[in-house]
Amino acid sequence: MRATAELSGTGLTASIDRALGCLRHNFRTVPGAAGWYHYLDDPSPGVTASAVGLFCFSVAGVRFERTPDVVAYLLSQQRASDDSTNGGWSVRTTNGFPIAEATSWVVRALSRPGTGVLGGEALARGAEWLRANQNVDFGWGSYLGQPSRVFHTALNMLALQESGAGADSLAGAQRWLIDGQNARTPAWGPTPGAEPTMLHTSIALLALSRTPGALSANTMRQTAEWLLERIEPGIHVERSTTVEEYDVPYADGDIQAVFQNSLPHFAGPLALSAILSTGVVDPLQQKVFDSVNAIMDTQLEGGHWELPRSPMRPSVWALWPFVSALSSARSAILSTPRAKAALLFPGCAIVQSEDVAQDLTRRLLIQNALFDWIRSRRVVLALWLVAAVTTGVPVTLLLAGRFSVKDFLTALIFPVLLMVFQVIWERRAARAGAGG
Repeated sequence: MRATAELSGTGLTASIDRALGCLRHNFRTVPGAAGWYHYLDDPSPGVTASAVGLFCFSVAGVRFERTPDVVAYLLSQQRASDDSTNGGWSVRTTNGFPIAEATSWVVRALSRPGTGVLGGEALARGAEWLRANQNVDFGWGSYLGQPSRVFHTALNMLALQESGAGADSLAGAQRWLIDGQNARTPAWGPTPGAEPTMLHTSIALLALSRTPGALSANTMRQTAEWLLERIEPGIHVERSTTVEEYDVPYADGDIQAVFQNSLPHFAGPLALSAILSTGVVDPLQQKVFDSVNAIMDTQLEGGHWELPRSPMRPSVWALWPFVSALSSARSAILSTPRAKAALLFPGCAIVQSEDVAQDLTRRLLIQNALFDWIRSRRVVLALWLVAAVTTGVPVTLLLAGRFSVKDFLTALIFPVLLMVFQVIWERRAARAGAGG
């Protein structure tokens, strides 16, 4: 049976390594800062992008030798004050005013293995900032009092889950997300009651699936199937969520300023991560294999993927969803990083190590050749077997003294007739082959 699709662990790993190589190549250090900015060609690192860069290495299970430098930079940027801003992180455009979009990513980065004990206290303070800025409806906006949004709530839930803090906050956020699910489909939009999107459904499913009992297995499966139906291999964004834009008012000294936030999103890879990470839908499906291969095929020479609104500039936002999806695929489908999966039909695939693939192919070819030879000579071989048995038994009985010579010669009549018939059969078969 011929495979309908294949996945190579070597190819997956190479694609992940190229993406991480892009981060290594664009790593920036300036006095007091080390890491990345949203646009990787910008020489000055930023908080959120540096946290996302560390997340890419950790989710891929790859050690980054400059992690201590990035962690030190992140710790130096944490807000220390006596008011509600204490413990949070800001972005360049909010002038020191902390927001959830930055704080959640830093908490996720510091929660990962390899960031060291230096981040312990900062991690606790960051998690406390997230808890303190949860709205009274139990969702999250950019900070306390801003409208609750699905992406923010799910992202903050992931941050608190990974930090091991905020059980009470998580319980309330879980209820807010479940209540905000679309009434007609097992999916979510950007806000409760809005039209569902792949992007918001994916991150909500990721957050809720990590909370035992939050969703039934049936609901998770329906949501994952809803996502799988809408994934289009090679199409990484959905039109309605390519960029999520909204205003964030904040206090800049005595001035009330407004920051227009624009979050670039890649719904396709995030949906793939949600489907593979939850484990409620069989990953051995044509669309899953095609989607993973399409991610690798659309990776640019520099190791990143195209950012729709700025296609000429590499961005950290055009790395992390893809690294996460490829890492999830490698874990969910392949037994080792050097394995290869050949999909035969939905739910059935051959997974083997690429190290022994050639040897296995050689053995399969030898076996097939042997089976073909036996199949083409099955009548002749059967006659030889019968002749051997009918000859061997009389010989054995003669040697054992149970047969006389007369009985032995009589018993050989049938084997001799078989041998004559066999010779005639082989000659007829040879003439038929020559005539064909």
